[in-house]
Formats: sequence, structure tokens, C-alpha cells
Amino acid sequence: MRKVIIIIDGYNMIRRVPALLSIEGGRGLEAGREALLDRLFLYKGGRRDDITVVFDGPGERGYWARGGIRVQFAPSADDAVVALAGPGVLVVSSDLEVQSGARQRGATTQGADEFWQRVKGAIAGRRYRGSRKPQPVFHGTWDKAYWDETDEDNNYHRKRKRRKRRR
Repeated sequence: MRKVIIIIDGYNMIRRVPALLSIEGGRGLEAGREALLDRLFLYKGGRRDDITVVFDGPGERGYWARGGIRVQFAPSADDAVVALAGPGVLVVSSDLEVQSGARQRGATTQGADEFWQRVKGAIAGRRYRGSRKPQPVFHGTWDKAYWDETDEDNNYHRKRKRRKRRR
């Protein structure tokens, strides 16, 4: 799996995704940022991607959020995203000016809606859905282990009862 550098226009993403927009509208800007970073943390899980989220705000210092996701505040997030763009970088923004500037610098671009679908798909793929294959059942010798779905129905693997401690 190759490493991908992803630069995200943070507020653009929040305002394009209804789920994030409702969180921001109900609880404020910080809640919207945290919701986006939480979803990106789940998306990144196990990937080697470098993700930087740029928000409009005072200062040019960045900090590392959970899971190695870099957060940067800039007076103009659009200008900062374009400045970070380059060959081998994926820029996520639905702003046409940002997309155009990033393409001129050699980056590939993706709309916020399209990238959000990738994030949702990755999160849904990581959720536990139970066993998809029947488990092998042991019937006496190792060379005769085979799949037997009826044993699962008959509680072949019964749990041991715990004994209560004597006082």
C-alpha cells in the first residue's frame, strides 16, 4: 500500500457534508472540527496516509491531532491548501478556485462529497459485523476437522459456568 498525502480544506468539508454541518450548527465550530477529525481518525486507521486538515483561523502554527492527523490554522485556508499542493498530493475541496490552483501545482483534486463517500465506506468496512465464515469444528482428530454448521446450532462450544468464590 503506497503512502498518500492528503490535504483537506477543513471548513469546506464540514459545510459540504450534512452530518458534519448539523453538528457544527448545533454545537459550534469546535464541535464541527472535532467531528471531522474523529471521522478522519477512523478513516486513517491502519493506513500510511499523511492527512493535513487546514482551517481558517489566526496563526500559522499547526498541531498533531489524534492518530497522526495534522491540523493547521491559516489566515486563508484556501491559500494554505494551494501552497501545500504539489505532485503526489491529493487535495480535497469543493472550492473550484482551490481545485484549479492545486491542479496548476501538479496535485490531484477530489471534491469534498466524493472524499466523504470514501471516508464513510472505510469506516463501514471496519465495523464489526460478526463472523462471515463458519468456524471449523474439531471432531476427534486434526485431520478430520471440517465445517459443520449444525454444530453451531447445537451449542457445540458451550461456555463454562463460573464457580462462585467461597468466603
